[in-house]
Amino acid sequence: MNTLDTALVVGVGLIGGSLAGALKAAGVAKQVVGLDADAAAAATALQLGLVDSVIDTLDTLDALPAQVDLALVCTSSEQIAAQVAALAPKATLVMDVGSVKAPIITALEQDFGGVPPNFIPCHPISGSEQSGPAAAQADLFQGAVTVISSPHPEGDADDLIAAAAQIWEAAGAQVLYLSPAAHDEMLAVTSHLPHLLAFAYMQQVDEGLLPYTGGGFRDFTRIAAANPQLWWRILSMNRKQVVAAAEVFNQHLQILTQALAADDAEAGLAALQAAADLRQKL
Repeated sequence: MNTLDTALVVGVGLIGGSLAGALKAAGVAKQVVGLDADAAAAATALQLGLVDSVIDTLDTLDALPAQVDLALVCTSSEQIAAQVAALAPKATLVMDVGSVKAPIITALEQDFGGVPPNFIPCHPISGSEQSGPAAAQADLFQGAVTVISSPHPEGDADDLIAAAAQIWEAAGAQVLYLSPAAHDEMLAVTSHLPHLLAFAYMQQVDEGLLPYTGGGFRDFTRIAAANPQLWWRILSMNRKQVVAAAEVFNQHLQILTQALAADDAEAGLAALQAAADLRQKL
């Protein structure tokens, strides 16, 4: 792909900072500019070399030497629609990294006059329970999947979708394609529900139990250390799909607990074996 002159990363936390670092490492853009509402986070990203320079607000984009080739919105999902609408006239290509998709599209349609033709929604399925630019890793997306969820009619944004895919591939990701609705339904099961379950499980763990935990406990509960405010916003925006996924989970949990209560080894082992076989395929 051709090297871009300027890429703007709005939100230089874990994902935005990692993506900025990946773009610099891959030589995707000659200049990577960072913007963050938290001045300390912006300063840290600059100090760590994740970005080449920082600006204070979207209003200062006019001070850049030319129109921004690429604008990456890496803020919390409920802020994305407004920021995409503000950036679309000032950038050739706008992408986001939101964990939900359909609510962002709906907000653009209802509150901001429609979906900009140069907006390509994306979601890198990668991260950690840590946050902030100090936790950023330029190789965070190596081998990870990024989903592109275009809301545009087929054929209307092929060039921009191809450009978005090339950028993510340069960062090391594998690109897959889903509609916004399919994305939200699938991620409710594979990402949002696991976080909900980890948070829920920790409600029953007394602090006195912590010395008696091992690897299984740490593996299962790691994501319960993630930012609660961030995750409540994600869960809330995708609540219908998450609630539906949780209801299916409850059905499977009841099958197992009923098998235990009845000491039904055949039913219990069948459920455990099916789960183990599927997990081993990963």
